[in-house]
Amino acid sequence: MKDSRKWTLIALVASLCGVGLAAGNLIKIDDQQIEHLGIRTLAPESTSSVPLARAPARVTVPPRNEFIVSAPQAGIISKVNVAIGVGVKTGEIMAQINSPDLLGLQRALLNAKTEFDLAQAKLSRDRTLLDEGIISRMRWQETRSDFDKFATSLKEAEQVLATAGMSKAETKELLHTHHLSSLLNVRSPIDGVVLERMATAGQRVDILAPLFRVANLQELWLDIDMPQERMREIRPGDHIDIENTDLKARITHIGQNVTPNSQSVLVRAVIEGKTEQIRPGQNINVQLLHNSADRLFKVPLSALVRVAGKQYVFVRVRQGFEARQVQVAGEEERKAIIHEGLGSGENIAVQGVAALKAAWLGLGGDGP
Repeated sequence: MKDSRKWTLIALVASLCGVGLAAGNLIKIDDQQIEHLGIRTLAPESTSSVPLARAPARVTVPPRNEFIVSAPQAGIISKVNVAIGVGVKTGEIMAQINSPDLLGLQRALLNAKTEFDLAQAKLSRDRTLLDEGIISRMRWQETRSDFDKFATSLKEAEQVLATAGMSKAETKELLHTHHLSSLLNVRSPIDGVVLERMATAGQRVDILAPLFRVANLQELWLDIDMPQERMREIRPGDHIDIENTDLKARITHIGQNVTPNSQSVLVRAVIEGKTEQIRPGQNINVQLLHNSADRLFKVPLSALVRVAGKQYVFVRVRQGFEARQVQVAGEEERKAIIHEGLGSGENIAVQGVAALKAAWLGLGGDGP
C-alpha cells in the first residue's frame, strides 16, 4: 500500500515535468493539469476569534434564579404533589402540611378582625357624637387612637398568616366563613424546575425546614477552571464553544484568586440562547476563543504544509499556485486559524497539496 502511494505521488510530480517553474514560490500549472492532478481549491472562511485552550467546565444556575422552598410552619407533610425534574408555575401547590400551629394563627386573625370591627363602630359613633357636641374632642381622639391600634393589629395578623403560607384568597375566605383549617399549602415562588426534593409524605418538619430546591433554567452559567498561566490571554467578552452542542457562551467574570490545590482560576461565562441541550450540575468540555480585531481566516489543516519549520499554503493565482508563508494563531476542529499571509477573495489548495509541494520543492529547486 505504501509503495502504491509512493508511485502515485511520483506519477503526479512527473506529470508536472513539462511545466515551466518560475523562480521563487510560483508553480506554473494550467487548468487541465489542475484537473488531472485532482487539485481542489477553497475560499478561506473569515472569522473573528482565535482558539486559546480547552478546559473542563460545570453548568451552574445563577444564584438569583435558584430558590429553596421551606416549610412555613412546623407540622406533618400530608401530601407531595411534585417530583424531581418537573416544571412548576408560580403559586402552584407543591405540598401540603398539616400544622396545628396554623389554627392558632387563624384564630388570632379572627380575634383581631372582631376587635377592629368593634373599634370601627365606636369610631363612627363617637364621630357623630362629636359633631353634635355631646362628647369632647379628647374623647374622640382616644377612640381614634384605639381604632388605629386595632387596625395595626389586624394588618399584623394578616401578615403573619401570609408569612405562614396562606394566600390572600385563603385569608379572605377565612374572614368570610370563619372556618379554621390546619392544612397549609406550600406553593412554588417562581416558574421553574424542581431540582431537588427533600419532602416526604408523613414526614414531620420544623418551621423553615427545606422541602424543595427550585430553579429557573432560562439562564445558565459555566464555571471554568483555567490554568493560571493562561489567564493573560483571556478577556471578558471572549466567547466559548461547548463541545458536542451548538451552544456558545460569553465570558462575564474572571476570578481574582487562584485555587491552591489545582492552581486554576475560576472563569465564569453566560450561555447564550436556549439551554435545553445541557443540565445544571453537568460536567462538560469547552473551547475558549479570544476575540481579535485582526483579519483572521479558517483553513483546513490539510491545506497547510510545513517546510523548514515554517507553514505555507498554496494560493491560486493566474499562472498556477503561489506557495505563501502564513502565521497560524491556533487550531479549532481540524481547522487552522491564519492571522497573517492571506487576504480576502483568495482561494487556496485543499486537495492535491502533496503534489504541489513535491513540484515546488522537487522540481523548482528554489523553494526553502
